[in-house]
Amino acid sequence: MNGFFSGIPPARDWFYGVRTFAASMIALYIAMLMQMPRPYWAMATVYIVSSPFVGPTSSKALYRAIGTFAGAAAALLFVPMFVQSPYVLVVVIALWTGILLFLSMHLRTANSYALMLAGYTLPLIALPVVDNPLAVWDVAEARTEEIFLGIVCAAVVGSVFWPRRLAPVLDGAVSKWFGEAVTYSQRFLSRDVRPDEVSALRTSMVATFNTLELMIGQLPHEGARPQTVRNTKELRGRMIHLLPVVDALDDALYALQRRTPELVDRFAPLLEAALEWLDHSDASVERWQALRNQLEALQPSAEALDDRKQLLFSNALYRLGEWVDLWQDLRSLQQAIHNDSQDNWRAVYRHWRLGRLTPFIDRGLMLYSATSTVLAIIVASVLWILLGWPDGGSAVILAAVACSFFASMDDPAPQIYRFFFWTALSVVFASLYLFLILPNLHDFPMLVLAFAVPYICVGTLTVQPAFYLGMLLTIVNTSSFISLQGVYDADFLSFANANLAGPIGLLFAFVWTLVARPFGSELAAKRLTRFSWHDIVGMTEPANLAEHRHLGVQLLDRLMQHLPRLAITGQDTGIALREVRVGLNLLDLLAYAPRVHGVANALLRQVVAEVGDYFKACLKAGERLPAPAALLMTLDRTRRALNGQGRQDHDDTRLNVLHALSGLRLALLPGVEFVGVSAAAEPLPHGIDGAPL
Repeated sequence: MNGFFSGIPPARDWFYGVRTFAASMIALYIAMLMQMPRPYWAMATVYIVSSPFVGPTSSKALYRAIGTFAGAAAALLFVPMFVQSPYVLVVVIALWTGILLFLSMHLRTANSYALMLAGYTLPLIALPVVDNPLAVWDVAEARTEEIFLGIVCAAVVGSVFWPRRLAPVLDGAVSKWFGEAVTYSQRFLSRDVRPDEVSALRTSMVATFNTLELMIGQLPHEGARPQTVRNTKELRGRMIHLLPVVDALDDALYALQRRTPELVDRFAPLLEAALEWLDHSDASVERWQALRNQLEALQPSAEALDDRKQLLFSNALYRLGEWVDLWQDLRSLQQAIHNDSQDNWRAVYRHWRLGRLTPFIDRGLMLYSATSTVLAIIVASVLWILLGWPDGGSAVILAAVACSFFASMDDPAPQIYRFFFWTALSVVFASLYLFLILPNLHDFPMLVLAFAVPYICVGTLTVQPAFYLGMLLTIVNTSSFISLQGVYDADFLSFANANLAGPIGLLFAFVWTLVARPFGSELAAKRLTRFSWHDIVGMTEPANLAEHRHLGVQLLDRLMQHLPRLAITGQDTGIALREVRVGLNLLDLLAYAPRVHGVANALLRQVVAEVGDYFKACLKAGERLPAPAALLMTLDRTRRALNGQGRQDHDDTRLNVLHALSGLRLALLPGVEFVGVSAAAEPLPHGIDGAPL
């Protein structure tokens, strides 16, 4: 028995299993009492809507109600209009599902569920009544009422009995991210970088980061105060900057060690102070100010920046200062969220590039996914009509549901197969209940006892992410396939004919997806790379600063989608960070260039144009190319031209432009793949060799 109990879910998960089962039985009892035609819909809805946490349950309940109502209204509109033309009706249903699915993929928060549900609710209501269109009102009304009943039961029971807030889970996820971010930063500050370790840390940090967006969107649904929600959004906006800021610092320190070893000893005390400061989990302004003062005390004079070595030293100071300010903001936000502080939060990292994140959306792949779903519904429906199978509509319905559920995935086929597997098992479980257990039951309490043990156990396992999909499908499909009514009336042939259609439809969806979408994360990673190059090219073209800034924040948002896909395909994630840094340094050059005059201004514009030409060449070639020698020469000429600028009013502008030029050069030249033939002998940072696309 050693270790046997370690895998058993904790008590709070069992509480959730009992609570959800109780809510489902209440919904089933009320539906039967009100003599609703399909009371099992109310029972199944409880499990679909329920979550261990108040916020997700409330939001899913709201969006399911909206989606169900919209889909039912569409059924009432389209079925009477096109029922005399079955093929036209099929196309209308497919287009409705595909269009709303396409729109839902534009949203990355819980409200996307309303659009997706509205999309596949139409076939759920319309297809079973194509041979009896007069029943469409009754079916739409019944489904809406029963689903609303299930929603109310799930929301009320979930709020009253053992309610759990999402805020502590968010706090735990943030703490996990900080734990990894501390280790990640320590490795670079201590110059003890182990590529395998930092790559794993980077992947884990990105995964944690990507879970925060959905949780942040759920907080208002459980009554989180506005300032807390604002703080979480500010935290997420700064988290996204940490990886490129640390990467830029690493390059600056690496260049300092390789090219100016005599200045390393002057910088070492700063790194030690930064490491000591990093160990403090509080957000002491005094400690931060002391470290900033230490940084500023070492800043070379304006005249000293004419020397290339002093410029490298100054750039390292600037990159360390960026990290210090950013980390201070991150810690202060974490503290404010943990304490639920309602004070107005003040930032110290106030870079002009910071702005509201612009979600990046790959509309091409989204349109392809939605089109694939539309065609799957049309083909499945045509096969159903040609075969004349009375219950074949169930196959089309589950094919539409499966294709919709997993359309946003790079490789949906494995998940659709899991859907098929658990649905097929549900048919077996439903047959056992329907023909062996239910005939021996004569009242509702006995029915509750018959469902209690398996449903509570399976419902408890839905809390664990590894079991969520399989267990939820088992409960929902078993409930639907049993088709509980007020009166027992079961026929094996009718049961088999009706309920085998669902797994057959899912098997069709699986095969269709394998054929229509044979590509996976590799294609998505390539497309994201090309989108990044397009955005960098866009930054080099004429536009106002706001438009360039929009491209920059979109570049940052895309990074969090790009890194996981590069990791999945075994490619080096560092190269995506370098391309983001190219874009961010370009933004700095574009911001300060109007304040520079004369030859230096013309050379800055030439640098921007040549960076654009370089990435255009990469786009044309379809691969990353070494940075052209001409661009590197232009960077050096621009740096020397800036040395002749005035030393008083323009010192701040000159310093920022020099740092941007240094950052741009370090991002292009010594990076994983941007090493020209002439620099082949130069050792690469940490031995990373980068896998090309």
